[in-house]
Amino acid sequence: MTSYIEPQALKAIASLQRPGKPDLLHRIVDLFKSESPSAIDAIQQGLDADDLQAVGNAAHGLKSSSAYVGARLLSERCRELEAAAREDNHPACYALADGVEDLFQASVDALDLYMTKAA
Repeated sequence: MTSYIEPQALKAIASLQRPGKPDLLHRIVDLFKSESPSAIDAIQQGLDADDLQAVGNAAHGLKSSSAYVGARLLSERCRELEAAAREDNHPACYALADGVEDLFQASVDALDLYMTKAA
């Protein structure tokens, strides 16, 4: 079975929780889930406009936020997409971008499952 998230990343976030404060892990995961679709849209818009710099910038941001919440496969795909954009490799950008949305959804599903079990 493919592991779309690394629980140790989520445990590291949870370890930063301060008593009496809002649930940090839930806030971070919710932010990832709500903000990432705009990065995915920006990747697609960059491809549509043949603007690989925009693709690379959006992939970079999504790579970082994905890594932070332990969505390792998504982060790795975005790293590859960012590199392809930097190298001005149009065919690779299209191929790599094709699966980003599916990896995002699988990562969200895995995060939701983790959060349900951790509750």
